[in-house]
Amino acid sequence: MTDKLEQRMHEAFDQVHMPAGLAERTLARIEAERQAEAAGESTAGPSPVATTPFTVIDGKTARRTARTHRRVPLVAALAACLTLVALGIGGVAWAWQPYAYVAIDVNPSIELGINRFDRVASTRAYNDDGERVLAAADVQGDTYEQAMTSIEQALQDYLDDTSAIEVTIICDDRHAASQLEDVGTRCLDASGVGQVHCSHASEEEHHAATSAGIGIGKYRVWQELVDAGVDISADEASGMTMRELLDLAETEGVDGAHHSEKGHHGQGRGHDAK
Repeated sequence: MTDKLEQRMHEAFDQVHMPAGLAERTLARIEAERQAEAAGESTAGPSPVATTPFTVIDGKTARRTARTHRRVPLVAALAACLTLVALGIGGVAWAWQPYAYVAIDVNPSIELGINRFDRVASTRAYNDDGERVLAAADVQGDTYEQAMTSIEQALQDYLDDTSAIEVTIICDDRHAASQLEDVGTRCLDASGVGQVHCSHASEEEHHAATSAGIGIGKYRVWQELVDAGVDISADEASGMTMRELLDLAETEGVDGAHHSEKGHHGQGRGHDAK
């Protein structure tokens, strides 16, 4: 029965559009648990028979019932997943799609789309350095925390004590946004290099930054510069580091309104990233 359910799970997952690797990792986990359970059956000896509706059972029935009870958790898990898929492929596809975005701007400008299973469902790079960071980190399908840890490691070649790391959260769910912020800044703070600032942006700003082809952290400073009358193009801003943009804003007397929001700042590592 387990093998049949697993086959049906494969077929169901094939009908759902999701990033490469997510379905495979999920099914590999199920297979590993199935094999561990099978190994336990072969080495564990007789197990007590759980309560059954039968008053009298012979030895053969007891052994069959015990084996069945040991398989119930795995079968139930598979059946639950299959039921979710069967009840609505569209619902599963919806759950796999990003519901929040986490953008990181240093000089590399990248963005992660996080789905409701706390997995990286999409990635985007806004410049060549961003492409290199994503290639090195290889985070597609990872949990959010795993992804941020890998990205922190891949960013090391771009960081020093004066670097500004801008993390921008785009998420309508405030509780989820707060959790994304806490995990993201904690991971990026791990090396103690650079100053981390986190802020939140709207879907409208996110769309505008994407349309302009620039990371949203840089986009917001660039927009403030343009609004203040500074002659600078989106391409020019995209080619600058966050530190260079922030220094330009300071020179031009642009106070950076979005940086005055409540956010996380690196502590004890030079000037705050405003």
